[in-house]
Amino acid sequence: MTTATQAAPTAPSAWSRIYGLGSIFAKTVRDSRRATIITAVGLALVFIGISAAIISEFDTPESRVELVNIVNAVPPILQGMAGPIVNVGTLGGYLSYKYGLFFPFVVSLWSILALSGTLAGEAQRGSLEFVASTGKSRRRIAIEKLSGHLVGLGIAVLVAFVSITIAGSAFATLPGDEISPYSALAYSIWMGLIALAGGSLAFALGPFVGRGAAAGIAGAATFTGFILNGYQQPVPGLAPFANLTWWGWTHDHVPLAGQYDWPAVGLVAVVTVALLVIGIEAFARRDIGVTSTVPTPSLPRPLLGLGGSLGRSASVNLTSTFWWGIGVGLFGLVLGGAATGFMDQLRDSPQFMELLHSIFPNVDYNSAGGFLQLLFIQFGVILAGLFAAGLVGGWASDETSGRLEIVLSTPLGRGRWALSGGAAMVLNVAIFVALTMGGIAIGVATTGSDVATPVVGSLVLGLYAVALVGIGHAVGGVLGTRFAGTFVIVFVMLTWFVQLLGPLVGLPQLVQDLALTTHLGQPMVGAWDSTGVVASIALAVIGMAIGTWGFRRRDLRG
Repeated sequence: MTTATQAAPTAPSAWSRIYGLGSIFAKTVRDSRRATIITAVGLALVFIGISAAIISEFDTPESRVELVNIVNAVPPILQGMAGPIVNVGTLGGYLSYKYGLFFPFVVSLWSILALSGTLAGEAQRGSLEFVASTGKSRRRIAIEKLSGHLVGLGIAVLVAFVSITIAGSAFATLPGDEISPYSALAYSIWMGLIALAGGSLAFALGPFVGRGAAAGIAGAATFTGFILNGYQQPVPGLAPFANLTWWGWTHDHVPLAGQYDWPAVGLVAVVTVALLVIGIEAFARRDIGVTSTVPTPSLPRPLLGLGGSLGRSASVNLTSTFWWGIGVGLFGLVLGGAATGFMDQLRDSPQFMELLHSIFPNVDYNSAGGFLQLLFIQFGVILAGLFAAGLVGGWASDETSGRLEIVLSTPLGRGRWALSGGAAMVLNVAIFVALTMGGIAIGVATTGSDVATPVVGSLVLGLYAVALVGIGHAVGGVLGTRFAGTFVIVFVMLTWFVQLLGPLVGLPQLVQDLALTTHLGQPMVGAWDSTGVVASIALAVIGMAIGTWGFRRRDLRG
């Protein structure tokens, strides 16, 4: 006679409670490891690479004087997307002026996407009910989820601080170029708080309106604040609106140039903490997954998700598609409406007009389309890339969440599921582009300038997005869908780095030509590059073909 015995469950190890599956906090840290690594490595490469390039390009006192003169000669309307002009003749001042605002903007997008979904996204998928049934209080669940993101963001901020400190010490060749650890810390803290401010707004809204609407509203607030803050000096009427956002509050905080405004930074910290507390308490007090509907137009019946695999796949990302389209469309609307001031200032700056004509002899930049080409496309392409990464991630979630086994238990072929997913993402891109075109059309129409050319030119965002969809689809089909979204994000950021840093650091022209964005032409003024158009379509078609083939041949993975 034998007696069955069962081993007593062992407590999770100390390490698994910090990183792994030993606690909600540890799992959140583990799940966000790829985004943390990508952000941290990207910031390190950019800060060190750009600093080295600036010193290499402007290595004499005479070149610094010329740099100051060039910056001062740029029409104010073109300085809107740059930072305040403070000590631009130094490494820290020029780094802050040229790129200082852009990094918090990009990190903000990460924080918004992460915090809008850390509770609301899991509640929508139904996984939080299982977590809540373990006996942990909802407040503790929310705090541990939030803490996991804060750790990831803190790592990125720490890497930024170390990178700036190294660059400010190693590359300082002229008087004033040194960037002290205090200045580097002041900038890194500000960058982290600005990013977390956008994320905290999404976190607070998530329990009320759901993931898609929370991300869209927080993203729109971040985009709008960024734009208004940039243009409040050349367009003084925007200043009161800019000062309603955290971007406007900290406008005078330029630590890399030796200018500090700690009370404004403290205000951002207070508001951010308040929003995070609201998000925690809202999750603790409301029913899981119960949200209020944000009014949106009724969806066509084929897109409601019940008319077949294509409709279902399209519906997965439809809410986020609408909000991304509205956000980028609002971005285009504001810039399009501001083009009048740009054109007026160009007429008052004949030397700058002559410079533009010498570089682009067959392009008329004295138009709303010219303004959008100079200032909208660079940001618009990045936003379209991040949107495409979100689409791929939504498509991939069927397999990574385990739903695909249920879907494929119906009379639905594996190849048809994969191909329908790719087609649905293309449909989502079309909706995104249509909303963006609408915003640009409204903004440009207020200036009396040509509307058709920039509206048609905005199709380039769709071409870039569908190319990325094809790349993500191929990676998901061959290597596994858990890699697809991350691969697209890495591709977007590497492309941006090559385009931004390639000329500065002297990368071989062959390497620079590998960036798809360098072959998109100047579509907002009607100058298209057929190479980029053909390459984008080919990547989309071939990528989805490879993805469908690969998915039919491999086993499902969780």
